[in-house]
Amino acid sequence: MTELEGVIKLLREHGCRITPQRIDVVKYILNTRSHPSADDIHKVIKKRYPMVSLATVYKTLDLLKRLYIVQELGFADKSARYETNSKAHINMVCMSCGKISDVEGVRGLSELESQARDKSSYYVLTRRFELHGYCPSCKSKHYRRNEYV
Repeated sequence: MTELEGVIKLLREHGCRITPQRIDVVKYILNTRSHPSADDIHKVIKKRYPMVSLATVYKTLDLLKRLYIVQELGFADKSARYETNSKAHINMVCMSCGKISDVEGVRGLSELESQARDKSSYYVLTRRFELHGYCPSCKSKHYRRNEYV
């Protein structure tokens, strides 16, 4: 069974209607690494299904969040982006263009999570590690001779 088939099966088991538009949203979010916003997803899906509403995208994302298939990344400016990468990783967030890149294979993240869980006695459902700065494309605009401008 593919990942897409597994998610569709899970949605059915939770009594969700399976429409072509909903399948397309699921397929898109499972296959992207770009951490899209709901608007980004809507623009892509709308090309194939011109009548799809933004509400359909939000409802589908909400279902996927409740089933722990996607994680919503909320930011201080009230924007939200979505990702499906459940492996321990760091989200590198560009403060200029908003790009988010995953960095996997960083030693110590799992240990850090374990220590925090043990010390707090929390039952951890999701994790989010972020570093904010400037991506390779933007850093030359903001970094000059060891000082940020």
